[in-house]
Amino acid sequence: MVKVVAQVSHPDITGAPVAFQVIEVEERLTIFSEPIANTHRYWVPATADIDDEEEYLEPIDDPDYNFRADFAIYRQKYHFLQPEEIQAARQQLGLSLAEAAVVLGLEVDFLADIEANMALQPYDQELKLQWLQSPELLTALVLQHQSIMRERCRRAEINAEALLGKFVKRQAAS
Repeated sequence: MVKVVAQVSHPDITGAPVAFQVIEVEERLTIFSEPIANTHRYWVPATADIDDEEEYLEPIDDPDYNFRADFAIYRQKYHFLQPEEIQAARQQLGLSLAEAAVVLGLEVDFLADIEANMALQPYDQELKLQWLQSPELLTALVLQHQSIMRERCRRAEINAEALLGKFVKRQAAS
């Protein structure tokens, strides 16, 4: 069922105002083979039929609104870390995005997108991200696999000794 929740005006590329109806629609979708339901928000030109799905536009002022909402529901439903939790855990460990990506075996751009809530981590990457919240386990893994870490650092052009030093220091403090 379509529900009109607001009327807005937004300028087109010439600056002329265009009227839209903001609608909400209950939708079901599948993310990583798992079903979720969400109320999506769309903008429909005021002159268009609100029941015509071909007229639905992603919110012009925030085109990623529905994706972020879907990601949040998925993360909550399946107990995945939220972007702010990932970022806080990484920062608590004193790791830059690039360093955390090297340690976890992720692409730095993908990790940045996850932290910015622009991408959703699949289950296998969620497991890796959970290590950020287990400093003792992560430290043990990194120090146990120093040769792999050095090679990853070399490829990513990161100072391996500085990165490993963070974990040696953490191990000595615990």
